[in-house]
This record gives sequence, C-alpha cells and structure tokens, in this order.
Amino acid sequence: MKKLIGIASAGLMALALLGTPATAAAKQQHVEGTIALPAPFPQGTFDGCWGGATRRTTTPTGGATSPANGSVGFRFPLDKATWNKPFKLEVTGGEGTVDLDIFMYITMPPAEATVDDPVNGGTPVSVDYTNRQEGGEVGTVPTGATEAIVCMYAGPDYYGYNSSFMYMAGKGVK
Repeated sequence: MKKLIGIASAGLMALALLGTPATAAAKQQHVEGTIALPAPFPQGTFDGCWGGATRRTTTPTGGATSPANGSVGFRFPLDKATWNKPFKLEVTGGEGTVDLDIFMYITMPPAEATVDDPVNGGTPVSVDYTNRQEGGEVGTVPTGATEAIVCMYAGPDYYGYNSSFMYMAGKGVK
C-alpha cells in the first residue's frame, strides 16, 4: 500500500512539473481586433493616441461588449496569467501608415465616475506604450493590469485607418 501511494505521489509530482496542454494554453493570451479610425489626443499635448475615447465609450456598456469597440480603439480584458510576461502588439493590416499604441489599465474607473469627474471620466491608472514608429508595441504586461485599450496614433508622419492587429502575451512571446 505504501508503495502504491509513493508511486501515485511521484506520478502526480511529475505531471505537475510537466504541465498539461490546458495549463500551457492558459499562460498565453491572443487577441485579434480591428480599429477603423485613428484617435488623436484632443489637446495635442500627449505624444500618443487617445485611449480615453475608447474608455469613455465602452465603459457604460461593459467594456469589450460595446458596439463602440473597434471604432477609434479596441478594449479587451487582460489575463492575469500574463502579468510580468512579455507582450507583442503587431499590425496585421490597414491603410496608410499605421502606428498602434496600447494602454494597460491597473485601475479602470466605473461608469458612475463620470458623474463626479466629467472631464476625465474618472481617474484611470495605466501603463502606456506609445513609441512613435510604424507598427505596434512590445513590452511587459504590468502586474495588476486588468484591461487594455489599443488605439491608432495620428500625427504628421502617421495617418492610418482600417487597421487590424494581433496582441500576444505570456510565456514564450518574443
């Protein structure tokens, strides 16, 4: 009996170390989406796209389920299994010169925050990736980030539209 328990325990430990296909799949996140139009920052003082347009239009209807998702940005939940892991956002199509940015929100204000703060729609806390170059972004998913917004920058050298993208994050993403 002791031998049987010992063999079973050793087998379970080996499986835990090896993982299963379901466990491996959970450690990566893939999201594909489209964005119709760029979102220039309204005051022109920030060198990135305006994620706030998508945040304000998708928050009242539950985020990514909003019909506004994909118009001037694309909002989606982040998998906590990808925290502190690399991510890659790449452009997979579009017209013109497409430059995508990504905002990873640690605090996403609820819809009712707009009543108290109509200018900002609440106070978000995010880690922003806004490199000025054609294409997407790379970096690390911050701990605590629960949602992301991808938007398209518009500026003197960048004006794209009808962009499609692929976001990948987690173990093994380069």
